[in-house]
Amino acid sequence: MNELVGFVNGNSVRQKVLSLLSSKGEMEGKRISKTLRVVYPTIAKTLEELEEKELITKKEDVYFLTETGIKVEKMVQQI
Repeated sequence: MNELVGFVNGNSVRQKVLSLLSSKGEMEGKRISKTLRVVYPTIAKTLEELEEKELITKKEDVYFLTETGIKVEKMVQQI
């Protein structure tokens, strides 16, 4: 779990995406990009990385936190 916290903390966009999904529930990739004011290619790469680590999952074009993602996001908030 600490490895995942370090992975998220190593990149501010990862932190922002997890935090946003934690507060809003679920969102489409393009909406995440607009909300965070980060270009879509950067968000798409970040979403892919978070999905590979099983912190988020996607149903159709909507992303949301996994159970692990929720735990990691809470740990990141406490740092």
